[in-house]
Amino acid sequence: VRARVSWKGPRAMHPPLGKPHPRCEELVRALVACHENNPWLKFIGHCNTAKMAMDECFRLEKEERRKANLAKARAADAQWEA
Repeated sequence: VRARVSWKGPRAMHPPLGKPHPRCEELVRALVACHENNPWLKFIGHCNTAKMAMDECFRLEKEERRKANLAKARAADAQWEA
């Protein structure tokens, strides 16, 4: 039995780009345009700068969502304890 290795580093796959990402919409469009305009160069890192900027934006977006969900959960817990 082989162990399944999962690596989530800086080059991990991004979330689906079809979902709404209001904060990162401009960066998503820039990456998609780069991929469309450079169908072969994208494989050797031509679009990496756009992808890294988009990944950072997604990271910040996720952190905001996580904080909001945590606050909502704590408020719900407080309601049950009161």
